[in-house]
Amino acid sequence: ARRMETVGALASGIAHNFNNIIGAILGYTEMAEVRLPADSQAARNLDEIRRAGERARDLIDNILAFGRRDVRRRSLSVPTMIAEAASLLRASLPAEIQLVIRDASDAATVCGESAQLQQVIVNLCRNAAQAIDGAGTVEIDADLHEITRMRSLSHGELAPGRYVRIAVSDTGRGMSKPVIERIFEPFFTTRISGNGLGLATVREVVREHGGAMNVWSEPAVGSRFAAWLPCSAAVEPVPAEDTSPLPLGWGETLLLFNDDRERLLGDEETLAALGYEPVGFADADEALTSCRSAVGRYDAIVVTSLTSTRAALKIAAALHEAAPNLPILLVAGSTEEIAAGVLMTAGVSEVVGRPVVAAEMATALKRCVAARDHHVPYAERAAHWSHVEAQR
Repeated sequence: ARRMETVGALASGIAHNFNNIIGAILGYTEMAEVRLPADSQAARNLDEIRRAGERARDLIDNILAFGRRDVRRRSLSVPTMIAEAASLLRASLPAEIQLVIRDASDAATVCGESAQLQQVIVNLCRNAAQAIDGAGTVEIDADLHEITRMRSLSHGELAPGRYVRIAVSDTGRGMSKPVIERIFEPFFTTRISGNGLGLATVREVVREHGGAMNVWSEPAVGSRFAAWLPCSAAVEPVPAEDTSPLPLGWGETLLLFNDDRERLLGDEETLAALGYEPVGFADADEALTSCRSAVGRYDAIVVTSLTSTRAALKIAAALHEAAPNLPILLVAGSTEEIAAGVLMTAGVSEVVGRPVVAAEMATALKRCVAARDHHVPYAERAAHWSHVEAQR
């Protein structure tokens, strides 16, 4: 239990830093996509990069939620999950490793969180590839099983019911029985460069989804890791992707504040690409002076990438006091813990989380500019944030 608590604390800290990296990947990818013909190879490559970035963003959200047990679950198609995992793996597995995907029944569905379960498949496949010396094969298959009585697996038990078995096999060096018994322990690894967290995470996710793991292995022959997960009834229809163009600005001037000068330049590039004219400040006093002396120059205020959300709210409140009619867009790593009344008092009209997605930023900025053109009364802003807090 102490080890898993350590993992949670360590992973949460790392995840906050990765948010900024993923945000840059998604932001620049989306900006590049709008400049390329939709049917070009470069556009298709960028689409794969964006999808991978979105999956990474979902995974980071799961890491930050580690231990809270408030994961949003839905019915998922196992063949679809395997296909998406395969697209990630083919770009990262060594060339001498052949990835084989066996056909799975369309009825193979599970209820769970997509990013977590997809990470189970990816981790098992990467672990399998690392167990192969030279050329070899990693195979993924999924099938349905009806369990009529309690069944014991190598690492867990299954109650009677219908299950989907997702198995990853390899032609690697295999494992001895003592190693198999410890393979899912946090920080246990047989590789010099390993950290012992990949398989520990796999077992934790499978267990949280009501399943169990079964491992077979023989030295010099290979291994087979099988994740048994309860089968769900049906897959929810996946909404069609929104292919509408980004709602770009028309050259409106934005006061941009970021106390990190290097990131400030990147934020200015992002806002410029979205059709705005950013005026950046890394010094709070300079930003306040400009806001007071030339308030009519700006259409909205953007406060982003500060060391803490509390610091962001402090500068936002000061800017709001200097220019109470200017809407403020706050970009922060996490705002779930902030009361709606605090955001309203600081003059914040819109909130965008990190990592920043260009479409979300563009939409929020459009609403901010609209609020500048039609000043929103205090009572209406209060009702807006009360509704946001109720949705939480």
